[in-house]
Amino acid sequence: MNKVNTIGVDLAKNVIQVSILSPSNKELTNKELARTKFAEFLAKQPVSLVAFEACSTAHHWARLARNCGHQIKILPAKVVSTFRQGHKTDKNDALAVAEAANRPNVKEAPLKELEQQGMQSIQRSRELLVQNKTCLSNHIRGLLMEFGVFIPKGFASLFKNIPDILEDGENDVPVMFRATLNLMYQRLLDLRDDVALLDEQVKQLVKNNEACSNLTNMEGVGPISAILLFSTLGTGEAFKNGREFSAYIGLTPKQHSSGGKASLMGISKFVANKRLRSVLIQGARSYVHRMKSVTTKKDEWLVKLIERAGYGKAAVALANKNVRTAWALLTQGTEYRKELIA
Repeated sequence: MNKVNTIGVDLAKNVIQVSILSPSNKELTNKELARTKFAEFLAKQPVSLVAFEACSTAHHWARLARNCGHQIKILPAKVVSTFRQGHKTDKNDALAVAEAANRPNVKEAPLKELEQQGMQSIQRSRELLVQNKTCLSNHIRGLLMEFGVFIPKGFASLFKNIPDILEDGENDVPVMFRATLNLMYQRLLDLRDDVALLDEQVKQLVKNNEACSNLTNMEGVGPISAILLFSTLGTGEAFKNGREFSAYIGLTPKQHSSGGKASLMGISKFVANKRLRSVLIQGARSYVHRMKSVTTKKDEWLVKLIERAGYGKAAVALANKNVRTAWALLTQGTEYRKELIA
């Protein structure tokens, strides 16, 4: 039996619903609070277990609750929904969060510290700019094709050809459209410069952060991968071992076992962090294809794996190994050292 109250919190932008359970799991209250009053509410409560559903602002409020002396839990929405009874209402959601928090074997979502969220925010902003840059470039190409103007693949070709297209009075691009085309071209240049600026900021962040800098020493891990690993793992304490973290981001095979018969399938598509997995596999694939000489025992292992299973599986295996190594480096605070062939 719990020795403290359990507070289940259903978060929203302007109002917050709280359900308080006694140590004997009896609901004491279930009420709505204004967002501006929630911090005061947490400060006035006796030491409790405060549980949140993983959603927008959950990490902010969880850190605030921790600073008030409370125990905290952040629970995946999929887990909370299984404990909800009746219709989906704020009251039922808050009660479901409290009920789920009292279950001993429910896995929690790891709490992100301010530094982790700051790095994650920079990476996501960069990702958005890259997507906008790609979207706008495809838009420009598509419109120009309607006028019989075709541009070769790649951003370099696009940046090189558009000024010539704007100045060419003999092509079929209408005069009325040229000002708009120039406007989109200028926006594309701005996006290119903004992405380059964030790339430099990411490199500087990694350089100044000892843990991130250490992660980039691994094969196939660059600044973006290091930022994503650190913002997801932190100190690594949320995962009991490297394999659990690898499974969390979908780098281990799916398993469908029954009656003592184990059946392993491909890596799962339903994972907690698809972006991290994608970046790690891309980095590993780049390393595998560009590996020119075998200087370490990991290189030796990779060569044998490529011969046996091919480049694709070798890249995923390297990403899996890097994730487990990253967990060990961050939890133990050790330096990554490549094991050279004697």
